[in-house]
Amino acid sequence: MEVNTTQKMDEVNDKTKYWETRLKEMGYRLSGPRRIILSKLSENREYLSADDIYMMVKKENPNIGIATVYRTLELLTRLDLICKISLGSYRSFYMLSENCKKEATNYLICNKCGRIITNNKCLDSNIRIRLKEDAEKNIFKNCRIKIDNYQIFFTGLCDKCA
Repeated sequence: MEVNTTQKMDEVNDKTKYWETRLKEMGYRLSGPRRIILSKLSENREYLSADDIYMMVKKENPNIGIATVYRTLELLTRLDLICKISLGSYRSFYMLSENCKKEATNYLICNKCGRIITNNKCLDSNIRIRLKEDAEKNIFKNCRIKIDNYQIFFTGLCDKCA
């Protein structure tokens, strides 16, 4: 039991040092709210809303306000420590960059539970490639916009809610 606790503490310390170093390199420091938010995102491998993160952070430090959480999430996104997906005008969801599937551009969102599935195995790779290439060609032809990134959202019921 001692080994597991020691190992877990070492992992936490390593992550904290990594975040501290990355932030310092970019001219920022690892403040208390940043550390707590990063650690909460580190504990989860799913996308979390700002409200979800706020509720987790509030349990650890009741003095952190929702505005601090939103500002911190935007900063950490800009610094590429976390990734963000925006569902139109609805809500944004966040995850540590190391856990994001950078190639995941197809998101499946459950209309009932709100779960976000980023498993690209749901779409055959040939279809994903054709979809992207056809869209890029069409958009460039019609609007003269060169696409550098894209996200496609499918909605429906996940396997647990269906």
